[in-house]
Amino acid sequence: MKKIIRLFIKLVRLFLLVIITASVLGFTVSCRTTKIGDILDNFSSYEGKEVTITGTVGETVWFSSLERGGFQAGDGSGNIWIISNQPPPADGQKVTVTGAAQSVFELGGRSFGKVIMETRRK
Repeated sequence: MKKIIRLFIKLVRLFLLVIITASVLGFTVSCRTTKIGDILDNFSSYEGKEVTITGTVGETVWFSSLERGGFQAGDGSGNIWIISNQPPPADGQKVTVTGAAQSVFELGGRSFGKVIMETRRK
């Protein structure tokens, strides 16, 4: 009977170890961000694909009549414009943005070069 209990405890420990390891790996993958400089330096590899960046908000624009705007985000490796349907965050705020990389975008008579079309923001 003691052998069965010991075996059961070992199996429970192994199960918990597997669960914890899977949780940590899943969290790491879901939090993966791309450096803005990597996107800008190799844009053809990212264009049209979903990317996630984390950066600090710089310049912002908002066109209330279009209900659209954007903000520049920088992470030390580069700066990129984020185009959004929601008002931009405050200057200096740290944000994590997910969206599709796009090479050219015009908004309110202003042309933006390489941008990220925001789908999610944290």
